[in-house]
Amino acid sequence: MKPYVLSCDSHVVEPRTLWADNLPASMRDKGLATRKDEKNFFVEGNGKTLLKMQVADGVSGNEKLGRFEIDLRIKDMIRDGVDAEVVYPTVGLMTSRLGDRDLEIASCVVYNDWVLDHFKSHRDIFVPAAILPMCSIEDAATELKRCVDAGFATAMIPGRLPGAVPSYNSEQWDVLWNVAADARIPLILHAGTGGETTMERGNGAALINYMLSGRGPIDAVAYLVSSGALDRFPNLTVATMECGSSYLNYLAEVLDEIYPAHLHYVRPKLSRKPSEIIAQQVKAAFSHDRSAVENRKVLGHETLMFATDYPHLEGSFPHSRAVIAENFRDIDITDSEKADILGLTAAKIFKIANPKVLTEA
Repeated sequence: MKPYVLSCDSHVVEPRTLWADNLPASMRDKGLATRKDEKNFFVEGNGKTLLKMQVADGVSGNEKLGRFEIDLRIKDMIRDGVDAEVVYPTVGLMTSRLGDRDLEIASCVVYNDWVLDHFKSHRDIFVPAAILPMCSIEDAATELKRCVDAGFATAMIPGRLPGAVPSYNSEQWDVLWNVAADARIPLILHAGTGGETTMERGNGAALINYMLSGRGPIDAVAYLVSSGALDRFPNLTVATMECGSSYLNYLAEVLDEIYPAHLHYVRPKLSRKPSEIIAQQVKAAFSHDRSAVENRKVLGHETLMFATDYPHLEGSFPHSRAVIAENFRDIDITDSEKADILGLTAAKIFKIANPKVLTEA
């Protein structure tokens, strides 16, 4: 029987006029919006260009029909062998770059209300993630409380923080960690969120920028482990998306090495080894990462989850079955471990009570 496959990283494309139609009237001319010209795609907001990227032809002959509509999305999932998805925004990923507190808060509320309603009839298949205003820690905690009460099972925090707020090793963040831990809400760190995505230009830039986009979440995990944030909140889970999973072993090893060596200087002292904290409270989703599967016993296979990154170019659609097969090819792994990695671990942390297989092999 085909294992249950849950993509922990997929995206929905919001209606073009979502913010223009739903923000308070005084903000609508500053709301998030997109436009295209012959060569480029732009995301704009608050009078600024927040993202500019070349229009790609990588979807030629491989259209992602479900970017907008749920019924077509489910058809794409069945075609790809995927049974459920955790869903993140597309344009909404830019909210933390708006640079206006009231606009950012209102923009997050508009998206969160829309996405929860959009998927309300399919919550056994789709887990929409809330986005939080990061203009202040208190604002993020307030919106997370509202989203928990509304029924969200997860929320995003940016890999790179805007300069006006304390870094993730500050205890000021405990107010947010407390809300998430009490509600057993995993917090998602997605590559390319919060900071500039184009850091290099010229030779190799396309590859370099993609690699650098994953550094934010990886660095954030190091901050959360080293600062004692996860140690103080043992019920808090964080998960990284689009950073691969192999980095977890390196991070655990280097922090375990340095912790006793520099113990005199370490503040605060941790109640567990860094590797134990990572093994118990950090998850990392991957599309292509054979080395993570091969070395899964270092931290335990429960740290690993699968993702397709639908509908993005770097995602595995419509070849996810082949990608999954390659990830496990010739590796001595039990069916139980494989089932956990492909979907059951994620179903547990994202609160899908009765995972159902939509597709056959």
